[in-house]
Amino acid sequence: MKIKSTQTIPFALFLITLAVNLSMPLFRPYAALAGFNNGQTSLVLATYVIGMLPCYIFLGGISDKIGRKPVLIFSLFCALFSDLIISIYPNVYALIFARFFQGIALGLSMGSGTAYLAEILSPNPEAPTRAANATSMSTALGFSGGAFITTVALLIHFTHSPITYFIAVAITLIGIILAFYLPRIPPIGGSVLRLPYFPTGSFPINLSIAICWATTGVVISIIPTQLAKFDLTAYAGFCLVLINWTGAFLQPFIRARFAPNLSLKLGFALIPIGFGLVVLGCFYGILLVVLIGASIIGSAAYGFSYQGGLALIANLGGQQRARAVSGYMFYGYIGFGVPAVFLGYLADAFGIINALLVFEISITMLSIYLFLTFDKKQENI
Repeated sequence: MKIKSTQTIPFALFLITLAVNLSMPLFRPYAALAGFNNGQTSLVLATYVIGMLPCYIFLGGISDKIGRKPVLIFSLFCALFSDLIISIYPNVYALIFARFFQGIALGLSMGSGTAYLAEILSPNPEAPTRAANATSMSTALGFSGGAFITTVALLIHFTHSPITYFIAVAITLIGIILAFYLPRIPPIGGSVLRLPYFPTGSFPINLSIAICWATTGVVISIIPTQLAKFDLTAYAGFCLVLINWTGAFLQPFIRARFAPNLSLKLGFALIPIGFGLVVLGCFYGILLVVLIGASIIGSAAYGFSYQGGLALIANLGGQQRARAVSGYMFYGYIGFGVPAVFLGYLADAFGIINALLVFEISITMLSIYLFLTFDKKQENI
C-alpha cells in the first residue's frame, strides 16, 4: 500500500493542478464571446486567488486538525466540480465559478498533500525532501499539462468545448477512487487557524516572488488578447506551458549549482529581460520571441527566484517555517492576481502595448532596486 500511496498522492496533486489551467487557452475566446474587456477578463482570472487565499491564510492547519486524507479528497472533488462546470457550460461565466473552486482545491491541497506524502515516506530521513521534490514536479506537470493538452487539441480542431475537458473529468474520477484507498493517518492536532508569518528580512524575498508571479499573471490574462490580433490565439497556451515547465525542470540544476542568495539575484535580472522579450514579440507578432520570453520568465518565477526565495524564507522562519512559507505564498498570489487586474483596465484605457510597457518599466525599476540593496539588507539581519 505504501508504494501505491507514494504514487497516488502526487497523482492527486497533478489532477488538481491540471484543472487549474485546463481551460486557460480558451480564457480569452470565452471573454470575447461575452464582450468582456481586458479589465473584466483579469477579474475572472482573479477569482482563482479569491478562492485560494482564505485557505492559505485561515485554514493552514485544517489537515493537522482533521487529517490529510479528508482534505485531499475534498480538494479532488473541488477540482472535479470545476472540470464539470466548464465542460457543461463552456463560457466565461461558468469559468468564474470554476476558477473559484480551483483556487480552493489548490489552497487546501498543496500543504496537506506534501505533509501527507512525507508522513507516508517516514521514517526515511529524506522523507521531507523527497515529498517536496515529488510535489514540486507533479504540480509543475499539472499546471503546464492542462494548458498544453488543450492547446494541442485546439490546434487540431478549434472548439469552445474541447475533448480535454471530458478527459480531465474521467481521470479525476479515477483519482478520487484511488484516494479513498489511501491510508488514514491520525491527525497530529493543533489549531485550524494558522496566520502567515513575515520574519525580519523577508520583505525583499517576498517582494521578489510577488514580482515574478505578477509577471506570469499578466502573461496569462493580457498577452492572449494581443496575440489574437495576429491570429495566434491558439498558441497562447504554450506561453503558460513554457513558464511552468522551464522553471520546474531547472529546479534540480539550481539546487545543485546555486546558493539561494545568488539564485534569487539571478531571478531579479531574468524577469524584466523575459517580459521585455514578450512585449517585443507581442508588438511585432513574432511568436518565437514571445515563447522565448515566456521561458525566461518561467526560469525565474518557478526556478531561480522561487527556489532561492523559498530556501531563504524557510531559513529565516526558524521554528515558524511553515507560517513563513505561507507568507511567501501569500505575497506570490497577491502578485499573481492584483497587478493583472490593474494592467487589464490600463490596457483598456491606453492600449495593450502601452500597459505592458508601464509594467515592464515598473518591474525593471523594482528589480534593479532589489538587486542593488538585497545583499546589504541580508547583512543587517
